[in-house]
Amino acid sequence: MEDIGLLIATGETARIEFKKSLADWRKIVETVAAMATIGGGIVLVGVRPDGTPEGVEVGEGGLERIIQRVLDNTDPRVFVDVERVDHDGACLLKVRVPPGDGPHLAFGRAFHRPGPATVRMTRDEYERRLLDRLRESSGFERRAVEGAAEIDEAAVGSFVELAAERGVAAGPADAILRRLHLLSGGVLSVGGALLFGREPQGPLPQAVIRGRVTRGVAEDNLSAEGTLFDQVEQAVAFVARNLRSRVVIGEEARRLEIPELPPAAVREVITNAVTHRDYRSTAPVQLRLDEDALTVWNPGHLPEPITPALLRTEHPSVPMNPLIARAMFLAGYIEQWGSGTLRVIEEMARSGNPAPTFSEERGGIRVVLPLPGAAVDLNPRQAAWFRETERGALFKAADYAAASGVTGRTALNDLNELRDRGLVDRRGAGPGTHWIRL
Repeated sequence: MEDIGLLIATGETARIEFKKSLADWRKIVETVAAMATIGGGIVLVGVRPDGTPEGVEVGEGGLERIIQRVLDNTDPRVFVDVERVDHDGACLLKVRVPPGDGPHLAFGRAFHRPGPATVRMTRDEYERRLLDRLRESSGFERRAVEGAAEIDEAAVGSFVELAAERGVAAGPADAILRRLHLLSGGVLSVGGALLFGREPQGPLPQAVIRGRVTRGVAEDNLSAEGTLFDQVEQAVAFVARNLRSRVVIGEEARRLEIPELPPAAVREVITNAVTHRDYRSTAPVQLRLDEDALTVWNPGHLPEPITPALLRTEHPSVPMNPLIARAMFLAGYIEQWGSGTLRVIEEMARSGNPAPTFSEERGGIRVVLPLPGAAVDLNPRQAAWFRETERGALFKAADYAAASGVTGRTALNDLNELRDRGLVDRRGAGPGTHWIRL
């Protein structure tokens, strides 16, 4: 049983909500629906938003009325548990919300809790969660693949060689796939066909990587097919052949040529894209390499509780396709679950590139690996100045301010941001201070 004092001291979170009185009963019902959608929670009635217990009066049959109002106005219905609790002389109501079955509606509208507030769900978010409910109850990667899908014995053999260090022993291909839960009744699942099927694009034409390079007058295109392992290797080679080298001075003043993007970071984002994409979508994984960055987009979304910001910190592993992810891990394509984005950030910093970005857009997950000196995600003033100023050009902050139509303070703020990203540098001191476009 939860300690009420500890709940109040914790404050409002996605799973804890304070309500001052039962006059807020409609808001209470909306919060209950939202909490059921995200996995449950507790609503404390009789507590002010700042955590001050005020108490609440409940007449005869009051608890039953609350329960009935929740049942009457949620769909699917949420069966809450309501009890009186005493805290510091105040009578409070604790409404316990159980984990629900998919997105729940309140008064015909969908809500969720991305944090300590109940917000209206967009139509796209609601439809996505309905699809998630289907995926979680059946598991798309576990479904028997539609159409003929034969086991590629050579692909299984290569996997066993790669996975030997992690305890995968050699044996008949069908036995190995059964141990990986990718074969049932002699039929390959979707995940099994993607990893070890012969010509998996027959039954699963969406399982491809499309790539395009536009750098100056040069163009190159990619259409990677085959197993997921094959696709990763084809895409990594495609990016590598289109990257240029840059010269850096290493230890003992040795001249070194290194690629514009660290190979480990490129491999990681491509592997993540095919491992965690939504294979129900008809869209392919998409790569684009231009003068500024490598962009990788895959259909799908970040599962709860992962957010783009959380990807930049230590976070739990919540794979979209856990069976595919496990096979990738055993083969060494994924080194440690939940740490891939951190490795990408570290590799980019080590190579001197601007920081990568992670976002959700256009129904998918977008990762951008900027090239050295790239002008990506700049504000309009910075982007315009960067486009119109040649490399090596010298200028003063006053020049930037006049061209951009901003104050001297704003100009310095903009230029300091550009310096932090390695796009410009500051030279000199005092009146002779000037900047250089790198």
